[in-house]
Order: sequence, then structure tokens, then C-alpha cells
Amino acid sequence: MKSDTPARDGRSARWDRHRAERSLELVRAARAAVHALGAQASMDEIASHAGTSKTVFYRYFGDREGLRLAVAERVTAHMERRLLEAVDGPSSGADALHRMVEVYLTVAATSPQVYAFAVAPAPAAPDAPAPVLGPFLERVYGVLESGLARDLAARGRTPDPGDPLALWPRAAVGLVRAAAETWLRTEPPQRIEAATMARAIAGWLLTGVASGGPDSPDPARSHPKTGASS
Repeated sequence: MKSDTPARDGRSARWDRHRAERSLELVRAARAAVHALGAQASMDEIASHAGTSKTVFYRYFGDREGLRLAVAERVTAHMERRLLEAVDGPSSGADALHRMVEVYLTVAATSPQVYAFAVAPAPAAPDAPAPVLGPFLERVYGVLESGLARDLAARGRTPDPGDPLALWPRAAVGLVRAAAETWLRTEPPQRIEAATMARAIAGWLLTGVASGGPDSPDPARSHPKTGASS
């Protein structure tokens, strides 16, 4: 007797592919809706902007939070690729840090509303990192921690978990996020250019506030030593 399993498998594969493609279309449509309507857009508003019904979004994502997490996955995946590109290469740690900060600002500024939508805390746990954002930030911490360890080793210093400097990667990410989210609240043309803001933030991280103003020398050129080695 001939088995019909391959036929079912084929149909299942086609259906899975269709669902994945449709899900991606809906995520893109939701992103466009949030960009146009704002981070607080409701499911009704998102669906209307996308030219479909909210029932379709519920079918694929469960609820608004499920849709938000799907958008966050796409946003953070794009940002992570750009950040890894920024640290790739033989340049100094200061160069890499400067580029990472500028990438973060530039990507977030492409759509402040989408950025705010993606990084918003989960309603059920407002004090905890979002399920997508938390793992993304952990990977960023890992990149900075590896750079810090290499930099300390090059100076003949053994990384020590008890050393306050061990907290620098997480403190650095917190400073960048806080500065970026405040910076994004100012609308162009009043908003400082991303390159200028990145230079200032990198200066704060590498040399302190006194020498990290917008008119200070570029830290990537004048301060080659940092814990953010690429």
C-alpha cells in the first residue's frame, strides 16, 4: 500500500513557508503602521493602516504583545547585525566603541516610534527587560565584556569579577540607552546629529563627562585605550 506521508509533508512544508512569509508581511505592515501612527497604536489602528483586520494579526501573533515582540525581534536582529559589523576589523577598541554608539543612534533614529514600540517593557512585567530585548542586551554585554577582557589582558591585567571595572559593559549600555532615548525625544532639526551625539557619548564612556562634550576631540582618534576592543 502506498503511503501518503510525503504528500502530507509537502503540504505541511508549503503551509509553513506560507505562514512564515505572511507573518513577515504582517510584521513589516505593523512596523509601517507604528512608524506612521506612533508606539501607542492599537491593534485596530495597526490593522486598519495595514489594510486588513485585527483578526488576522491575532491569528498570527496572539495579541498586541505577541505582535510587538515579533516587531522587536526584527528590529533588534537588524541592530545586532549592524553592531557586529561595527566591531568587525582590526581597528582600536575606541574606534569600535564609537562606531557601535553611532550605529545604535542611527538605527533608532530611523524610526523613533518603532524603536520605542520594540523596547517597551512587557505589560505583565514592566520592571523586567522584554523577552526579546533582554537576550539582545545580554549579547551586546558579551561583546563589550570580551573586548574588556582582551584589553585588560593586553595590559597584563587579569579580569576580576570583583573589580568595579567588570560592571563597565553593563553601565556603558545603560548610559547609551538612556542618552539615546532622551536624544530621540527632540525632533529634527533641533536634534543633535547622530555623529556628534555618538562622539559625545563615546567620550563620556572613555574619558569622562568633562572631555566628552560635542566639541571635544574624537575619542576614537585621541583615546585609543578602551575596554571595547573589537
